[in-house]
Parts: sequence; structure tokens; C-alpha cells
Amino acid sequence: RFLARRTNAKFNKIILRRLFMSKINRAPISISGITKNMKKQGRDGKMAVIVGTVTDDVRMLKVPKLKICALRVTAGARARILGAGGEIITFDQLALRSPKGQNTVLIQGCRKNRE
Repeated sequence: RFLARRTNAKFNKIILRRLFMSKINRAPISISGITKNMKKQGRDGKMAVIVGTVTDDVRMLKVPKLKICALRVTAGARARILGAGGEIITFDQLALRSPKGQNTVLIQGCRKNRE
């Protein structure tokens, strides 16, 4: 809320809006979903920002090196990401690192998926 008021970055306003969403609207996303999104052109070296839960995907055998900022990360997903040499940070750390959302990619899980 602090950064959304103090900066005129659209990124911070989107993050604030998503943080206030109900749990059903903050759908989880798996490691494979993040990997698929981060493989798109122009996204290499950027940080994936997820306002929600990052879950493990056992179907994915090899996890690439990922930089992730998420609200919550399951234990299995955390172990696999850090094991691959990746990095997981919180939103407080993201605010210090890139206050206006530079070099970040906003990703969210599909709300229509069944739980």
C-alpha cells in the first residue's frame, strides 16, 4: 500500500489489488506453469512475481534456475527451486530490490482450474 501510494508505477497498484483479493481469486500456480511463462521471448533473467501460492509439479523432472517472488511457496517447490540454484524472495525484499517492478514478470494461476 505504501509503494502504491508513493510511486506512480502501475506494477505496484496491480500488486496491491491482487493482495486484497480473496483466496479463490489468488489461484495457485505450479513450477511448470512458471517455467512455461518464463520461457517466452524477452523474459530470460527476469524475476517471476506471483501473488499467490507456488506449488510443486512432480511431472516435471528437471527444474530450471528460477528467480521467484511469491506470497507462499510449498515445501516441495521450495526445495526443488533452491536445489536448481534458483532464488525465492518475499514481497518486502522485492520492494527494496525493485520498487517500481523493473525486470519483473507478473504471473498468476488459472482461476478456472479445479482444486
